[in-house]
Parts: sequence; C-alpha cells; structure tokens
Amino acid sequence: MEDSAAHAKAETKAAAPRLVLFGAGMTGRGQVAQLADEAGWQLTLVDRNPELIELLRSRGAYQVLLLGETPRSVTIRGFQALHITETPALHAAIRQADLVVTSVLEPNLPAVGQVLAAALAERLQAGVEAPLNIIAAENMDHSSSDLKGYVRQHLPAALLPDFERLIGFPNSMISRVVPIAADPLQIVTEAYSEWTADRQQAAGEPPRLQGLEWVDNQTARLQRKLYLHNGGHVICGYLGWLGGYQYIHEAAQDAAIMPRIRQAISEAGEAISRRHGFARAEVKTYEEHLLGRLVISALADDLRRVIRHPIRKLGPEERLLGPLRLCETLDLPRAGLCCGVAAVLAGCRLVSSGGRTLDAGDLAQFERVHQAVARLGPAGALEELVGFRPNPASAQYILEAYEALKG
Repeated sequence: MEDSAAHAKAETKAAAPRLVLFGAGMTGRGQVAQLADEAGWQLTLVDRNPELIELLRSRGAYQVLLLGETPRSVTIRGFQALHITETPALHAAIRQADLVVTSVLEPNLPAVGQVLAAALAERLQAGVEAPLNIIAAENMDHSSSDLKGYVRQHLPAALLPDFERLIGFPNSMISRVVPIAADPLQIVTEAYSEWTADRQQAAGEPPRLQGLEWVDNQTARLQRKLYLHNGGHVICGYLGWLGGYQYIHEAAQDAAIMPRIRQAISEAGEAISRRHGFARAEVKTYEEHLLGRLVISALADDLRRVIRHPIRKLGPEERLLGPLRLCETLDLPRAGLCCGVAAVLAGCRLVSSGGRTLDAGDLAQFERVHQAVARLGPAGALEELVGFRPNPASAQYILEAYEALKG
C-alpha cells in the first residue's frame, strides 16, 4: 500500500505544472518557491552560487518557518537544483516550463536575460506552441518589461515574431520580508505575502498559482506597495543606520523613529488613495499592517540589506521620490517624505558605525552620494544623481531635515 501511495504521489507530481526560478536565495525560495511548492508545482531552482546549488542537491530539502498568528514550518523537497552554467539541463527545464520567475536583484537581470534568450531560442525553435510567462519578481518598477528588453536583444531576428506571440513578460509586485539567515536551509520569514502580476501583459491564459494574483490595476498595486511598504522600510533602515542600530525591528521600536515612518507613509498613502481611487480606510489598514510587521523581533532583518543601492532607491519613480513627486503634483503635505529622503542623504555620510560596515559596492554608492551632497547640497545632489529636483518647498523641507540628521 505504501508503494502504491508513493507511486501515485510521484505520478501526480510529474503531471503538475512546472516553475523555473532564477535566484535560489532567501527571497526566491522563501516566497515564490514556497508558494509554488504548496500549490503542487514542480520546481527547478537556478542560481550562480555553486556552493548553494551543491548544498541544495546534497540535502534535497530546506525549511521555511512562516511567522504569523500561528507560526508553521514548511519543508520544500523534490526540486531540481541547477547552476546557471548547466546549459542542457537548464534549456530542458525552460522548454517544459509553465512559468519562469526571477528573484535576482536588478543588477543581475541583464545577465539572466542573456541566459534566458538562449533557452527561449531553443524552445521556440523546437516549435513549442504553449505560451510562457516570465515574471521578474524584483523590487522595482517595470521589472519584467526591462527583462524582456534584455532577452530580446540576444534573440535572432527570425524568432522575434514567435517570441512576441508566445512569450509574455507581465510586470509584477511582490512583498514579503525574508531576512538573510546564517543557514540557507533554514529560512525564517513572515507569513504575510502579496504578489500580483499584470493580467493584460500575460501571454495566453495566465497560469493559476495560489498566492499569485493576476490584476488589471498593476501600476496602482505596485505603487501602493512600493511607496508604503518599501518606502517605510527604507526610511526605517536609514534612520536606524544613523541611530546605530543593526536590525530593522530595533530601529522600528525607537520612539523617535517610528513617528517619522508613520508620517511619511501616511503622506504617501493619502497621495496613492487620491491618484488611484483606493478607499482611504483600506490604505490606512495597509499602513498599519506594515508598521506592525516592522517591529517583529523574530524577523532579524539586518538593516544593511535594506539600505543597499541608495542611488537606485532615490530614483524618480522609486519608493521615496515617487510619492514625493505625487504629493507635489497634488499639493499635499510631504514633510515626512522629505525627511525620508534626507535620511538617505545623511545616512550616506556614515559609511561605518559601531562595527557595522558596508560591502564594496554599497560603499562606493554611499561615497558618491556623500560627495554630491557636499558639492551641491541636497536638492542639487538629487538632480545630479537621479535627474529630479524637488520644488522649492520640498527642497527646503529636505535641507532642514538633512541638517538636523547629519549631526
């Protein structure tokens, strides 16, 4: 009987839809892979880290501890783990895939696009007619559209008509805090998960995966998450960095920091509600939920992870300047958001503190921001670094907050 049950389970798994995940780090495995595995999908995990791939292969399983009202542990097993250079196996996985997702961070998308192009060329040349959607689950605007551009530039011209007809790149928004852990086989994360993709950009009928919501208002959902969740998170990170903290929950529990986060996301929430027609009470609930998640001490989220890539996070459509620009357009209060921008600029003066140091890439960006502010002042630095100059009222708010924060 046990053999029959095992055989039946194996047959069920073999007939299940297939997901290929580029980026087998904490975030990809702690959210995308966890959701897909619990929905019964077959998983192929792809990464450029040979030690991680070998570990996943040798152990054959990893655990995800989901922290919520009722914590629970999920064991993920039965997956295929591939190094990104294992071309034949990777191409075979893409040829059979029903969905491809990336979780690699923005700087790595061009390289992934080149690898994907070779695999998709083989799929298209083999005459596979089933549509395939590729979602870049990154914390950025237009992530999948950007990935499409990287893929397209490496495809032969003869394949482009079929590429446009059969391969979709729906822009996406994904939200769950997955801190970096010492043991890559023991992921601790929050149970909360939000993941949407643009139904209008999907190729064919969008694949059904529990936990992935296909929406028609992707821009609105993305901005709500980016401006509130990511905006609040990065303000907490930089104010915590200035305050000498190591973890997000420590900074969020500081009585001087939390009111500033609350003010900034309330301003962003008001702007989002007016621009996209969300009920204000609904957005208020979203804001409070975020604030409650920031203080969870069991999620030991090192704030150095949160404050990475300051120049990107100061982008005109990003988590701080995006809502600030919207508040300027709608003539709404924005002192809290300006304080958040000032916290990034002031934080970049502090390249190390209390034994906390940055890696080389982030150190270079911190130095670049610091030097720009030293030469041009806060408003001029923003114009030079990201091409946005705040209006006079915002510029004054930012300057005043910067002077107060820089110490």
